[in-house]
Amino acid sequence: MIRAAAVSVGAGVGGPQREESDMPMPPPENPAWGFVQWILTGLATLLASGGAFLWRLMQRLERLELAQARQRIDIDASRSASEAAMFRLGERLTQMHDDYFRLRETIGALPTRSELRDIGDHLAERLASLADRLDRAIDH
Repeated sequence: MIRAAAVSVGAGVGGPQREESDMPMPPPENPAWGFVQWILTGLATLLASGGAFLWRLMQRLERLELAQARQRIDIDASRSASEAAMFRLGERLTQMHDDYFRLRETIGALPTRSELRDIGDHLAERLASLADRLDRAIDH
């Protein structure tokens, strides 16, 4: 026989006092129904835990998708920036190539050292002949 326990809140120093009564608790009406309740509670708990797990998993997946989308945007931006940089580099390389060959043509048209020495010698001869003429003109 099951006895009922009642707790009374009293002004006692030790806290609530427990009083036992001689009233027996009625036995469960149908023990099979208690087993079904236990199974249903277990299944509900299992479904709630599984639902919570799936919900957290879906949130994590959503965060991963957002991070992946953000990284894809960053990669696309980096790719377009690098493509633009490569295009500018290609233009600059073409310009440098053209400048290099124009410079070679310009350098090729300039006189060499021996030609400059010959020009210097020729100018010196002409200046000497001019000085001789001036000396003769002054003496006469």
